Amino acid sequence: MGSHLYASSEAEKARLDLMATRLTELNNTASQILIFLSFAIVAGVTLLTLGLEPTRKNAVSWALRWWVGAIFPTVIGIIPMKEINEGHLAWYRFMLWMRFVLMWCALICILMGAIQFFRAI
Repeated sequence: MGSHLYASSEAEKARLDLMATRLTELNNTASQILIFLSFAIVAGVTLLTLGLEPTRKNAVSWALRWWVGAIFPTVIGIIPMKEINEGHLAWYRFMLWMRFVLMWCALICILMGAIQFFRAI
């Protein structure tokens, strides 16, 4: 049987269970990233209200832009799509790679925002 068919052998079921567990882990990571982003954005907005000099204010603004940009891949990564084709190995594999790429995009945005925020403080 090809990987495009539903899991039928014990090995395929074990692989499917492993992928489902990993998808849950990535979902939990995305939730934690959203919590971090909410605190980071509040910190950035709070810092903006302090009447900073223009260069520092600009750095905070860029930090906020990067962090808001990180919200989008994170939210896309937690959309419950596993159920669309539940139990389908190829679909789970696609979901794993998609969420992996989305989390890395979010992490890069967070890092860029952190660098800008560090420049502002």
